[in-house]
Amino acid sequence: MSVIIEVTPTALLVENTLFTLSAALYVLAAVFHVLLLSGKKKAGLIADLIFKTGFLLHTAFIVTRGINVRRVPFVGHYEFGNLFIWATVLLYFLLKWRRRGKFNIVGAFLTLIVVLYLSYLIVVPVLFPSINIDRMHRALKPVLRSSWLKIHVSASAFGYAGFTLAFTAAVMWLLRSRLPEKKYPARIMPDCSTVEEFMYSAAVIGFLFQSIMIITGAVWADISWGRYWGWDPKEVWALITWFVYAVYLHARLTRGWTGGRAVALVLIGWLAMLFTWTGVAWWLTGIHSFG
Repeated sequence: MSVIIEVTPTALLVENTLFTLSAALYVLAAVFHVLLLSGKKKAGLIADLIFKTGFLLHTAFIVTRGINVRRVPFVGHYEFGNLFIWATVLLYFLLKWRRRGKFNIVGAFLTLIVVLYLSYLIVVPVLFPSINIDRMHRALKPVLRSSWLKIHVSASAFGYAGFTLAFTAAVMWLLRSRLPEKKYPARIMPDCSTVEEFMYSAAVIGFLFQSIMIITGAVWADISWGRYWGWDPKEVWALITWFVYAVYLHARLTRGWTGGRAVALVLIGWLAMLFTWTGVAWWLTGIHSFG
């Protein structure tokens, strides 16, 4: 067990307050986005403002957490979960800005997934005490005291972020392809080809960062343990996730796969990613167990 870092009551209060406020605003943004999807158009502007405010507070939380632990806050389910959620929202805003608001409606579905991820960090440990999401401020274990930590974990977070956005678009495609055009939420959603365009862009970003994560992990493993690959459960499932998205991208680029088949691969890839993040930690044992 790593050494616990002493944090002043004031610093702890600031950190916890920022997390609570950002989480509450993400939930509130999801509520207003549901209203938007049900036909309340004015709720969209309010939801977007709340979502952005929640992201800013979340950014402040991560900075504060880093100051309190005196290192990059990238270790353990709590810290990585927050980094991953933050990276997902950041990537969404960047894609939205780059496409000049073309994919605004993606945020309405994304906030629901953000709430799902937050539930894993906050609600699941309460309902299932055996799942312990450690919030303690701990010093890094010797094996983690490496500059590779920042690159490897950051790449992992942004890889998951890209896959989450691709999954969001896949869910949107399923709804858009099945609901009548004049019925909400289909009437405020872009057509299926536009949704697929976003899904593909997000999957490419996720795939690139996942590739960086695997490569840097192999180099770091060789430095730390004298081998590039050890068939650790986390390594295996990260590779499975990478492979599923590789198949999707290959099928789209060389075979022209679109529509239901492409969406199915993205959904399978997200499930593999989700298991890599959560399932491996609690159901399988390996060297990637850092809280």
